[in-house]
Amino acid sequence: MSLTPAAPLLSVENLSISYGDAVPLVEQVNFTVRRGETVGLVGESGCGKSLTALSVMGLLSENLRTGGAIELEGTNLINLDQKALRHYRGNRMAMIFQEPLTALNPVLTVGAQVVEVLRAHQPMSKAEAEKRAIELLEQVRIPDAAERFHDYPHRLSGGMRQRVVIAIAIACNPSLLIADEPTTALDVTVQAQILQLLKTLQREADLGLLLITHDLGVVRQVADRIVVMYAGAVVEEGPVDAVLDNPRHPYTAGLLAARPHGSFSVQGHRLLDIHGAVPPPTARPEGCLFQPRCIYAQDDCKAVRPQFTTLEADRAVRCFHPVGRQD
Repeated sequence: MSLTPAAPLLSVENLSISYGDAVPLVEQVNFTVRRGETVGLVGESGCGKSLTALSVMGLLSENLRTGGAIELEGTNLINLDQKALRHYRGNRMAMIFQEPLTALNPVLTVGAQVVEVLRAHQPMSKAEAEKRAIELLEQVRIPDAAERFHDYPHRLSGGMRQRVVIAIAIACNPSLLIADEPTTALDVTVQAQILQLLKTLQREADLGLLLITHDLGVVRQVADRIVVMYAGAVVEEGPVDAVLDNPRHPYTAGLLAARPHGSFSVQGHRLLDIHGAVPPPTARPEGCLFQPRCIYAQDDCKAVRPQFTTLEADRAVRCFHPVGRQD
């Protein structure tokens, strides 16, 4: 007897985000995140990764319009008002923001900020919340947590501040954790520690983790699947090793070719850039969004927007002429 796979924890279907009625920022975005799974959302700056994450959290500014469906544990979040969203935000889903110094309130101690989240979502007294907050700081490996509880953010290092942000995110045991460039401002050693911490927390709580980054090395290290975005649309998706070892979309292949590898002095390796620039939302081309920069572009690429097409099990690409296909 075959077992039916469990429903996704998070399902994003045909997500669109626009400025007013005329300027599309994100369009045709589809992906899922399951419990215990890490999905890497990658692409150049400005491709719509953070906008997608903010739409899941319900944190987009009021002048942006959202369409499609964002389902968390079977509930379409797009249909909820702000009061209903507060039940999910910080409680069933949480976000680790890119820059911890701006994510934390500079005039409140880190302990007070953890306590605030706990008491907003859990029936706790102040004493119970303070005890739990110290436990959370210990859980994210902050030394002398009882003393650091009383510190202000500016007194902590970048790595310690990021750990506080993670403690706030996991305070109410969410099912979904979104990490938006969580290691960008950290040195390599601290970056490795933060990534290991996230994986440990995920394993212990069976979290679904959506990791937003432009670092393909980080994605290979921690993700199970990868979703590649370009100019507001998903262009490739699949298991992380399969996509990074055998990219099928020309954009994914271009990103990988542009990464430094080997020795410059010994092997004479030269970086291969992707010519041109990401088009602004107000001047996106007809047909395939990547075709003005694509070395494989043909006439059909300029006329019609390609659909997201399944190539084989767990692999899909938005391209008429995938890399490696024999026409």
